[in-house]
Amino acid sequence: MKQQAAIDLLADEELHELADKLCNCPDDLIQEVAMVLLEMTEEKWNQINEGGYLRFYVVRTMMTMATSPRSSFSKLYDLHNHKKVDHEREDYDWEKEEDISLIETLMQELHWYDREVLKLWLEEGSYRKVAKKVDIPYKSIGNTVKKTIETLRANYYGIHLERIIRERVKLPLD
Repeated sequence: MKQQAAIDLLADEELHELADKLCNCPDDLIQEVAMVLLEMTEEKWNQINEGGYLRFYVVRTMMTMATSPRSSFSKLYDLHNHKKVDHEREDYDWEKEEDISLIETLMQELHWYDREVLKLWLEEGSYRKVAKKVDIPYKSIGNTVKKTIETLRANYYGIHLERIIRERVKLPLD
């Protein structure tokens, strides 16, 4: 059963599309996740598979491996070395680059506490893990993360809306 799931994983087009968006080595990411499935204990496999969480587990594992600077996969493929990005690639997404830059700028404008709690949550993956790490109630962590994401979202879309309006009426951007 595990072996068939790993084989299906290697052939899944949607997961390949996701892997392609997450990193510059999508085949390696898919293979690494397949290995995780094959190496997990039977007890854990049964819990995930019988609970109907297999797809969620696979996607979450892929995202963690590719996006966490502390993951061994990310370190192996040097995924968080921004100096190493190939800007000359034909399929390089300049719009995504601009969006990331904008979000980084908006993050710097946040209150230091909100920014640091959001960063911790992004690294740890849950309110409870952050709460345990910093000894702050998880409800407080959750409220801070939600408020911070709402602020980022509002500021991000506000800037995009202003750009669209200025382009339509031919006003220069500040």
